[in-house]
Amino acid sequence: MEQVIDFLSKLFSADDWPPRWVCGEWSAFHGWLYIFSDIAIWLAYFVIPAIIIFFIQKRQNIPFLPVFWLFGAFIILCGSTHLMDALMFWWPGYRLSAVLRLLTALVSLATAFALIRDLPKLITERPDDELKTYQLEKKLKSYELEIQDLRKQLNSKSD
Repeated sequence: MEQVIDFLSKLFSADDWPPRWVCGEWSAFHGWLYIFSDIAIWLAYFVIPAIIIFFIQKRQNIPFLPVFWLFGAFIILCGSTHLMDALMFWWPGYRLSAVLRLLTALVSLATAFALIRDLPKLITERPDDELKTYQLEKKLKSYELEIQDLRKQLNSKSD
């Protein structure tokens, strides 16, 4: 328990490690390639949830909404680990990185379990458009039968 308390008390301290630039022999090209790649991945991981949130706000009655939120949290946390990796070239916040990775792991597992739990329902769920089409087709058949009955009545009266 002492290690946990020590870990948490130094969560934002980077005094125990050197920045990544001075660990090993990074060429400028290799270091900046790593940094730019991680920042690009982080940016994509933050744009994707923004698109998901936009989608959720534009659609009504989205089934399995909690799964969308889990995906958003999962993607944001994945992106945060990449941002941390880029920052470590200057600020070696390995403790904070470890906490972000733990949160990412927990949310990833929760997302996977939610998908496994909901997959049978997702497979059998009819999209709203398909359900509306089915209901309209059912009404149309009902109207066609009613028209046929009316024609029979008309034909029997004219005879």
